Amino acid sequence: MVQTSYLARSQEIVDGKPQPTAHSCGHDAHMTWWVGTAQALLAMKDQWKGTLMFVGQPAEETVGGAKAMLDDKLFERFPKPDIGFAAHVGPFPAGSVKLKEGVSTSASDALEIIFKGRGGHGSMPSATIDPVVMGAHFVSDVQTVISREKDAGAFGVITVGAFNAGTVGNIIPDSANLKLSLRSFSAVNRTILNDGVRRTAKAVSDMAGAPAPEINYLSGTAAVVNDPAMIRRLGAILTPIWGEKVEVAPASAPGGAASEDFSVFIDAGVPSVMIGIGSFSPDMIADYKKHGAPLPVNHSPYFAPDPVSAIRTGVTVLTLAVLDAAQPK
Repeated sequence: MVQTSYLARSQEIVDGKPQPTAHSCGHDAHMTWWVGTAQALLAMKDQWKGTLMFVGQPAEETVGGAKAMLDDKLFERFPKPDIGFAAHVGPFPAGSVKLKEGVSTSASDALEIIFKGRGGHGSMPSATIDPVVMGAHFVSDVQTVISREKDAGAFGVITVGAFNAGTVGNIIPDSANLKLSLRSFSAVNRTILNDGVRRTAKAVSDMAGAPAPEINYLSGTAAVVNDPAMIRRLGAILTPIWGEKVEVAPASAPGGAASEDFSVFIDAGVPSVMIGIGSFSPDMIADYKKHGAPLPVNHSPYFAPDPVSAIRTGVTVLTLAVLDAAQPK
């Protein structure tokens, strides 16, 4: 637990005292129901048959942990599973479950672009090549990749989340550093976005008479594509228990905009499903509705899942999924 202004926006009572807490993406809930599922299945060992692999994957936030595990020969050191189940907490009512056929989460690509100019005095811009202007042009121009190159009906996002240049107002800096996040569902659009970003950055530099920009690919992962048959089977198991709280979306429905490197295990040949677990209590939802405010999403400093309900649902869903898949023959 770290004392920062970010955490201070959400508080919980710990040992009778209010403490600043950050659930961020909800990985504290994920690991708790991961352990709880292991305990539940061990307690019911006589009701299933097979070998279970519990994967404690690191570095999901940088979408690099799953690849690192495969590079470390995970499926050579241990037998590759026949199927896989994963679950992620989300900003919707506690006790509810979301299942999605086909594309469940987006592909993600992170890039850094360094525009190289020539610094100088702010009163003499003609003696410089201004990388701030280049960066500003890029931030605006790159959105035409979304509006004019990508199919209008297809999902795609280009976000410039960081723009760092200079230190004071009267000096034009030598360089500007931009960091981007790209999201897409299909391999075709993923290529369009990546190529468009690179082409736009080079064109902006050419227009300014500047050296070519430095473009660094930082990280990325493909979209999570759930196995449709597994989703339908899981929906048939869970719906009699939770009723309307179980939502099964067809492959034709859009997936989630966020990303998850669980896709690496799927692409390695493990048919799998990523399950969405609701997290917000009725009181929290009612309070936000009363104040006309949107519910906070993952990574918000206000994101505050109801831990008891979310963890209980996660353990139950994952345990039932395994019990069904590993029925003794």
